[in-house]
Amino acid sequence: MSENDSYQKLIDRTSNWFIPLPDSEYLLPILKLLYTPEEAEFLSKIPLVFHSNKILSRKLDIPLDELTQKLDSFAERGLLYRYEIGRKIQYSLADSMLAIFRTPWWKNEKDDWKVKLSSLANKYYIDIFASEFLVRSRSLRSVPINQTVRNDHKIIPYEDIIKLMDTMKYYSLSNCACRTRHNVDPNFEESKYPLNVCLHFNDFGRYTVDMGFAKELTKEKVLEVLKRAADVGLVHAIEPMIGFADTLCNCDRDYCLFFEKVKMAGRVPIGTQISDYIREWADEEECIKCGLCAKRCPIDAIKFDKEKKQITFIPELCIGCGVCVHKCPTNAIWLEKRSGKEQFYPSTGVEAAKLMMETTGLDLAKIMKDNKL
Repeated sequence: MSENDSYQKLIDRTSNWFIPLPDSEYLLPILKLLYTPEEAEFLSKIPLVFHSNKILSRKLDIPLDELTQKLDSFAERGLLYRYEIGRKIQYSLADSMLAIFRTPWWKNEKDDWKVKLSSLANKYYIDIFASEFLVRSRSLRSVPINQTVRNDHKIIPYEDIIKLMDTMKYYSLSNCACRTRHNVDPNFEESKYPLNVCLHFNDFGRYTVDMGFAKELTKEKVLEVLKRAADVGLVHAIEPMIGFADTLCNCDRDYCLFFEKVKMAGRVPIGTQISDYIREWADEEECIKCGLCAKRCPIDAIKFDKEKKQITFIPELCIGCGVCVHKCPTNAIWLEKRSGKEQFYPSTGVEAAKLMMETTGLDLAKIMKDNKL
């Protein structure tokens, strides 16, 4: 058996999930940077759904203490998820998004290994991965910046960023993986946006802290991070499922996984679900035609003709994030409730899975069966 066979087993295992690993000239070099052949062979036996270390020990026929130490070492590298509930420790294989595009970049470190990996990962994402990823799911939903919705509208709780934070029990803060990955890559200019703005919550937040990817934060500090992100023009984006969130991204228009495709001809990202709000004039006569809203819009839904002093709004592109509204010097624009049917946000894991199945045509029962030991 060649070493490439071990990597193929890992590809097959990882692809048997909601986000596959599409073939590319960049894929095998990426995997060889992340895993040795022996590591790939071992990890190809770990399911993508959680199993306790005791069950894994029994099924893999490896002594419990030896296996736990081995699994922990992979979790510390971001190649496995690790959750501890009471005395029960559970592990699952990290999906392709976590292993390639998230955990290697939460720490703002630069070395030869990361330079090589960043270049390959960015090419892989732009050339092939994004097409699969963005078509398969709406992994984030835009949440309006606080106080950008017109006052005479009652904003619903799951679209109120402050109330969302009140529902969380644990908070952590890491660097933005997208900006760090591009900053390390010599083929890209360094981002002008802050790095330390990626928020994680509850069990996943504890995982990021326990594994050394993030630091614990108080709710008061979280609110400071949100304000800083809004002030510089970042988009609050969180999982689309109501009542659950493990991460809140503060996304920029240049390097965010969900917005990067905006810059490419013929590509319109669907990875970010729009909010139930849309930019409208609060008082058109108050607009001084400064063009700041167009400059801040992350997806070019607002155009500004400097010579004609003319603002053009493209409503079908608006994601309702409130970035344009937040810094308007004359309060000439607000977010208004969209007309028509409200956005559907799943409220349970089952609903989220069904929505994914409808989008992708995947068989949930088969996926779960194939990931059970």
